[in-house]
Amino acid sequence: MSLYDKVVFLFRLVLTRMHINIIVIDTLLVYDARDRIQSKPQNIYTILYIRALMKSFPHIIGIAVLVILFACVAGCTTTTSAPGAATTSAVPVSGSQAPPATTSTATRTAAPVETTVVYGIDTTVSVHYNDYACLNIPKTLGVDYLYPGEKYTIRVTTPVSGTITPNLIVLDVTDYSKLGTAKPSWDSVQKTWVYDGIVPLKKLIDIASPQSTTLTVEEQGYYYICIDDRKETGTSDAVYQVPVKVARG
Repeated sequence: MSLYDKVVFLFRLVLTRMHINIIVIDTLLVYDARDRIQSKPQNIYTILYIRALMKSFPHIIGIAVLVILFACVAGCTTTTSAPGAATTSAVPVSGSQAPPATTSTATRTAAPVETTVVYGIDTTVSVHYNDYACLNIPKTLGVDYLYPGEKYTIRVTTPVSGTITPNLIVLDVTDYSKLGTAKPSWDSVQKTWVYDGIVPLKKLIDIASPQSTTLTVEEQGYYYICIDDRKETGTSDAVYQVPVKVARG
């Protein structure tokens, strides 16, 4: 039995002994809408309908004291919400949130692809001091002729000894036959070596370091690479090895 029930029972007993007829003892519980969810009564109102059969004033005073006592006890047993108390809901918080993954927009720079040059000719041309020597390109490549539209890269460097700086010229078959009589002469105006009577297709002069040129074939036929050192003075029996390379394209 709850405390409230005990108080009501005691009240009934006292009133019965005082010869008071109890018509109704009704308890109205009024709940707040929010407190109704949490099952906490907001207020308790007790309405007593009493018909007193006794007329003496002392008995009325006694009844009044009992009513006040009953109201106090009822107020003590009522659970009220503290004013201004806020109801908080627990919000789950994750321990640690990983930062959003970033997509690298950085573009990787492709490493330069090294192109391996395949040389059809990789040899040395033996040339005597103050003389010339030639190389038949198609014969050295193992073909019958060079054909129109073909391109060849020609590379040359100074001899290992480095004591001469020859010229390199590329000739067709017609000018090749004239080379023996067409010696180089210095043109002080153009600052280059010229060949009277022939027109070299390509010309590299005074080779003291690696140089290169590209030959584009216009007509089918034989073509020659000639190393010409006929610029020297004096005589010598020295023979020089001049490195020459030829690659297609």
